[in-house]
Amino acid sequence: MNKESIKKIFETNRVDFPDDGFSDRVIRQLPYRKNMLPQIVMVVFTMTGLVLTFAIQGVTPLLEQINSLIISISNLQAPSPGSVIAYIGALGVVGFIGFAVAHADAG
Repeated sequence: MNKESIKKIFETNRVDFPDDGFSDRVIRQLPYRKNMLPQIVMVVFTMTGLVLTFAIQGVTPLLEQINSLIISISNLQAPSPGSVIAYIGALGVVGFIGFAVAHADAG
């Protein structure tokens, strides 16, 4: 069976039960829980890892790799794998932190 046939079976055999707004009332009475702990933990550990990495290695190797990537692309040359990995890693960390912060606010 494919998706369309399953969808058709459910649509033809659909049964609606009137609940006079019961479901909406139950949902409104549920307590609102906003748990920001997972987002806070992700940001704290990511920032701790970044600080430790830069304290041990320094920021110079990352900047050199990204500079190498920009120079290679501007000269229409294939960039080194290390520079591509450094760039994708930097974007990933920024995206990870941004995602955690955005979901902490949306919560």
